[in-house]
Amino acid sequence: MMTAAFALTALVGLSACSSGDSGSSDDSSENATACTDFETTYDQFTALVKAGPADTDVQTWTDAKTAEMQKFQPLADTATGDVASSLSTLIGALPADSLELTEPDSSSGQAFVDNSAAVVDACSAAGTAITLDEFPLVTFN
Repeated sequence: MMTAAFALTALVGLSACSSGDSGSSDDSSENATACTDFETTYDQFTALVKAGPADTDVQTWTDAKTAEMQKFQPLADTATGDVASSLSTLIGALPADSLELTEPDSSSGQAFVDNSAAVVDACSAAGTAITLDEFPLVTFN
């Protein structure tokens, strides 16, 4: 009788471990996708910012940046844990006007860079290393 109880306890323990493992690989998969999607979105946004307005068409450039910036919004919904939290912080700090990110000595631009670094750290801790292009911060010295 005691052997049967021990076997049942061991089986329940193994089941709990294996279901926990599959849950974490699902989380890892979700976070890996969110992290690589963030890397792509960030780099595309940064390239657009670096390119500047074509033929001095600032409104078209601003509209394109705003559209690109909105691609960050759904990323936190696909992540879990610290990755989701860091993405939510980044998204929550994005200004309504994308021009604010590129103004000289922009506090929102610096927050964007700092919050993006926190996403990189969270992704790395979750097992997905990403590398971001350097965002062009303009400062007066």
